[in-house]
Amino acid sequence: MLFIKHFSDITADDLPLVGGKGLNLGKLTNAGFAVPNGFCVTTEAYRSSVEHISEKNKDAIKDIHIKPELIEEILNARKKLQTDTVAVRSSATAEDLEDASFAGQQDSFLNVKSDEIIDAVKRCWTSLWTTRAISYRKQQGISNDCLAMAVVIQEMCKTDVSGVLFTVSPFNNQTCIIESNWGLGESVVSGSITPDSFELSRDTSEIMNETIASKHEMITEQGITNISEDQQNAPSLTNEQLQKLCRLGLKVETLYKQPMDIEWGLIGEDFFLLQARPITTKIESKAQNDQTDEKIQKLRQAEVRILKTIAKENTIWSHHNLAEVLPAPLPMTWDIMKKFMSGNGGLGKAYRHLGFYPSKKVDRIGILDLICGRIFVNLNRETELFFEGFPFTHDFYEMKLFPHKAMYAQAKPDIRRSKASFWIKLPIHIYRMSKAEMRLRKHRSDFDQILTKEVFPEFQNAVQLEQSKDFSELTDAALVEKVNEWTQKTLDYFAPKALIATLLAGFSLQKLETTLQKCISKEDTKKLVSRLITGQHGNMTVETNEKLRQVAKEKITLTDFLNVYGHRAVDEFELAQPRWRENTEYIQQVIASLKQNSSDIPNKENSDSTQKELKDTAEKELKDVIMKKPGIKKQIEIELDYTMRYMPFRETAKYYLMLGYEQIRRPLVELDQRYQLDGEIFYLVPDELKKLISGEDLKPVIMERKLERELLLQIELPDVIFSDSLEEIGKAKTKVQSETFSGVGVSAGVGKGQARVLSQPSDIDPSDRNYILVCPSTDPAWTPLFLNASGLVMERGGMLSHGAVVAREYGVPAVVNIPNATHSISDGQILEVDGNNGTVAVVSE
Repeated sequence: MLFIKHFSDITADDLPLVGGKGLNLGKLTNAGFAVPNGFCVTTEAYRSSVEHISEKNKDAIKDIHIKPELIEEILNARKKLQTDTVAVRSSATAEDLEDASFAGQQDSFLNVKSDEIIDAVKRCWTSLWTTRAISYRKQQGISNDCLAMAVVIQEMCKTDVSGVLFTVSPFNNQTCIIESNWGLGESVVSGSITPDSFELSRDTSEIMNETIASKHEMITEQGITNISEDQQNAPSLTNEQLQKLCRLGLKVETLYKQPMDIEWGLIGEDFFLLQARPITTKIESKAQNDQTDEKIQKLRQAEVRILKTIAKENTIWSHHNLAEVLPAPLPMTWDIMKKFMSGNGGLGKAYRHLGFYPSKKVDRIGILDLICGRIFVNLNRETELFFEGFPFTHDFYEMKLFPHKAMYAQAKPDIRRSKASFWIKLPIHIYRMSKAEMRLRKHRSDFDQILTKEVFPEFQNAVQLEQSKDFSELTDAALVEKVNEWTQKTLDYFAPKALIATLLAGFSLQKLETTLQKCISKEDTKKLVSRLITGQHGNMTVETNEKLRQVAKEKITLTDFLNVYGHRAVDEFELAQPRWRENTEYIQQVIASLKQNSSDIPNKENSDSTQKELKDTAEKELKDVIMKKPGIKKQIEIELDYTMRYMPFRETAKYYLMLGYEQIRRPLVELDQRYQLDGEIFYLVPDELKKLISGEDLKPVIMERKLERELLLQIELPDVIFSDSLEEIGKAKTKVQSETFSGVGVSAGVGKGQARVLSQPSDIDPSDRNYILVCPSTDPAWTPLFLNASGLVMERGGMLSHGAVVAREYGVPAVVNIPNATHSISDGQILEVDGNNGTVAVVSE
């Protein structure tokens, strides 16, 4: 084993041995740059020291005993360094790379004496497993598998001035940024002080802008030291030094062939390089923030102008439906899904198959609009999905008073808004409506069997055949054709059939509620139906959860699980998202959570028992209702049966849909790798793929779209937008100070617990139990969180939404349509969720 590697001996192939930081220091040294001398304690030293530890964590590593022969090698290498003290820095194998810098995530120690070195090495190893580092890796999508830590030991550079140099400003690619302070560089790198900031021309090294900070403290070998008064407001670098440093940075950039983030130190008039890494984050400064704000305002104004041109009188946009599972799509996904959600796409085909007649406008532009990078349903155009020319509408003024009613709103006929042509075509409308009603009733008699026995197996077989093909052997043109082929197979041919089941579920649910409302109020009907449809079976999302539990109990292997469910993903409707079989980190996190305190997790039998109690109570209540009007008993039984039969298909259809979705993603990923786009092929649209493979440079297009999207997503949006108040776009959401929030109860029961306010399912702490999950909406990746939840609160959703269906399956009380819940409810508050009455109460802080 090789335990020590000096900077001068490091080669380009040594990343697994010396880590990112060590590799860069070796590269700079061997290129002739002035770098303080040093060596690396290699990852082989780390692995040999921790190999006996069954579960790696900071406590276990902190207590290890390092082998005497390793200690001897480290101390012998230390003797070759010329300074009294050294710097000891972490260098993980995933650190200082192009897509993740890991800056500040692992530990470094300055002014380390010889008798302190071994302890410092162990502390660096330990820092690989801190909560901070693990969380960062999770956010960056970096697996813990095979991760190891090297340690850099380097001569201590006692600098007069230190800082950082960014060879390219993200807001002006013609300039570079230098930040500096007196003393050692830790004060600048750590962000503990406000440094001097300079912007220089990359072409001429001319100083374009400068901000001289009032600097009161610096870090020296003695620790934090006060800066003398005459230096506090003086520039820490002269103009000549700045220009010299700028030119030095551009030489480093030339070596790496990309923009660089460089840590440097100045001793006398000589600059030394302490570290260099590819730029992975944006540089922030007040001037740049002002520029950003100005750009955002211009984009906001442009979005408002677009909405004004497409809006009819009293137009309403609602952030629901597809937005629940695809809130902010990348261009590739948006282009594909916008077509799908049109009259000519899969959605329109499903409606036409059931006897509806979408309008020509819906055929042409669909029912969705992208507003500031986020999907909204245009409710006015949505009403045109049914019968072209028929005056279905929404009550604009009622929804302005109660915006939450725009979520899953039911359009109603309004003859007052009809045109003369409506009366001429009235017989046609009556005929079409009667025909659609008959077709809906006919389809639901056996369509569930057709799906289960014919459609699903046929599609799954086609996918399995495709999965066996090696896309790496296909030509670029063949890969582009694969994208088109599987977009058609999945969204034009399969999805309309799968959607029909969802439409039949909605149709049956609506019929059930309408029938019950002949006996009880609308509000009581919602409560009763919520309990009646609890405990459905055949839900593939719930089945996925149960299989994960079996993996945790080691009844089946993770490989077996991924063979069946590996095509799912967090935010799975976004094509850019890796599938579980591509990146198992989230699944591993869920499995670890299920293993941890597994006795605390309610088993399926307990869940079934809770559901049975709720359902028994509801059925007794239903008998009382029927007694008021015995003549509707048979109709209620029929509609309830159909609702229960078709409700699970909303989730099960997604399981099969995602099989095809993965096949759309596969050729895109292959093309992305071939053209070295680093995952950014999803900023293109399908029609641009031929340009890509013909050799056209589309990276400028990608960069422009990426930057614009980042700015658009900073614009605050309400969940419901009205055409007469478009200026509300961009206004900050206000935190509602309330002790009780009212929404829609979609899963019966009452639950109490501590709020866990999340934007992503991976944000959960695996040890959390009995919490109230508060989130914008959910998709199947959230399902494992329901196991430990006492209640669910969502900003968006309806009776047929994913969260509602799964909550009922697990007997978790749930309330949806709580506007801005993730802003108004604070993490840690004690909440009581009443799924019976649709309320969420803050019990205590």
